[in-house]
Amino acid sequence: MSDIQWSSKAKEIFDKVISNLPQFHRSIAQRLVKESAEEIAKSKNMSEVKEKELIEAFFKEIPPAFKDMLKRLLTKLGIDYEKYGVQ
Repeated sequence: MSDIQWSSKAKEIFDKVISNLPQFHRSIAQRLVKESAEEIAKSKNMSEVKEKELIEAFFKEIPPAFKDMLKRLLTKLGIDYEKYGVQ
Protein backbone atom coordinates (compact mmCIF):
# COMPACT_ATOMS: atom_id res chain seq x y z
CA MET A 1 0.00 0.00 0.00
CA SER A 2 1.22 3.48 -0.85
CA ASP A 3 2.12 6.00 1.84
CA ILE A 4 1.39 8.86 -0.56
CA GLN A 5 -1.75 10.89 0.13
CA TRP A 6 -3.80 12.73 -2.49
CA SER A 7 -5.03 16.29 -2.14
CA SER A 8 -8.80 16.52 -2.45
CA LYS A 9 -8.39 18.66 -5.60
CA ALA A 10 -6.06 16.11 -7.25
CA LYS A 11 -8.45 13.27 -6.38
CA GLU A 12 -11.40 15.24 -7.77
CA ILE A 13 -9.56 15.94 -11.06
CA PHE A 14 -8.40 12.30 -11.31
CA ASP A 15 -11.94 10.96 -10.86
CA LYS A 16 -13.38 13.51 -13.30
CA VAL A 17 -10.88 12.79 -16.05
CA ILE A 18 -10.95 9.00 -15.62
CA SER A 19 -14.76 8.91 -15.70
CA ASN A 20 -14.70 10.83 -19.00
CA LEU A 21 -12.29 8.42 -20.71
CA PRO A 22 -13.60 5.75 -23.07
CA GLN A 23 -14.48 2.59 -21.09
CA PHE A 24 -11.80 0.60 -22.93
CA HIS A 25 -9.00 2.90 -21.70
CA ARG A 26 -10.36 3.67 -18.25
CA SER A 27 -8.96 0.87 -16.09
CA ILE A 28 -5.45 0.90 -17.56
CA ALA A 29 -5.26 4.70 -17.43
CA GLN A 30 -6.51 4.65 -13.86
CA ARG A 31 -3.72 2.31 -12.75
CA LEU A 32 -0.88 3.85 -14.79
CA VAL A 33 -1.71 7.47 -13.99
CA LYS A 34 -2.21 6.76 -10.28
CA GLU A 35 1.16 4.97 -10.03
CA SER A 36 2.90 7.63 -12.11
CA ALA A 37 1.46 10.55 -10.09
CA GLU A 38 2.61 8.91 -6.86
CA GLU A 39 6.09 8.26 -8.30
CA ILE A 40 6.37 11.89 -9.45
CA ALA A 41 5.35 13.11 -5.97
CA LYS A 42 7.86 10.75 -4.31
CA SER A 43 10.63 11.92 -6.64
CA LYS A 44 9.96 15.47 -5.41
CA ASN A 45 10.05 14.30 -1.77
CA MET A 46 6.37 15.11 -1.41
CA SER A 47 3.98 13.16 0.81
CA GLU A 48 0.94 14.18 -1.23
CA VAL A 49 -0.05 14.11 -4.90
CA LYS A 50 -1.24 17.57 -5.90
CA GLU A 51 -2.79 18.76 -9.17
CA LYS A 52 0.57 19.47 -10.83
CA GLU A 53 1.88 15.94 -10.28
CA LEU A 54 -1.40 14.46 -11.48
CA ILE A 55 -1.43 16.52 -14.69
CA GLU A 56 2.24 15.63 -15.30
CA ALA A 57 1.33 11.94 -14.87
CA PHE A 58 -1.56 12.14 -17.34
CA PHE A 59 0.73 13.68 -19.97
CA LYS A 60 3.55 11.24 -19.21
CA GLU A 61 1.38 8.12 -19.44
CA ILE A 62 -1.01 8.92 -22.26
CA PRO A 63 0.09 7.72 -25.70
CA PRO A 64 1.09 10.58 -28.05
CA ALA A 65 -1.85 9.84 -30.35
CA PHE A 66 -4.27 10.69 -27.51
CA LYS A 67 -2.61 13.88 -26.20
CA ASP A 68 -4.90 16.19 -28.19
CA MET A 69 -7.93 14.30 -26.90
CA LEU A 70 -6.61 14.70 -23.32
CA LYS A 71 -6.08 18.44 -23.85
CA ARG A 72 -9.64 18.83 -25.16
CA LEU A 73 -11.04 16.81 -22.25
CA LEU A 74 -9.13 18.83 -19.63
CA THR A 75 -10.26 22.08 -21.27
CA LYS A 76 -13.87 20.84 -21.37
CA LEU A 77 -13.63 20.00 -17.66
CA GLY A 78 -12.30 23.48 -16.90
CA ILE A 79 -8.78 22.30 -16.02
CA ASP A 80 -6.02 24.67 -17.15
CA TYR A 81 -3.27 22.11 -17.84
CA GLU A 82 -0.94 24.76 -19.32
CA LYS A 83 -0.49 26.43 -15.93
CA TYR A 84 1.28 23.23 -14.80
CA GLY A 85 3.92 23.58 -17.48
CA VAL A 86 2.78 20.71 -19.69
CA GLN A 87 2.08 21.06 -23.39
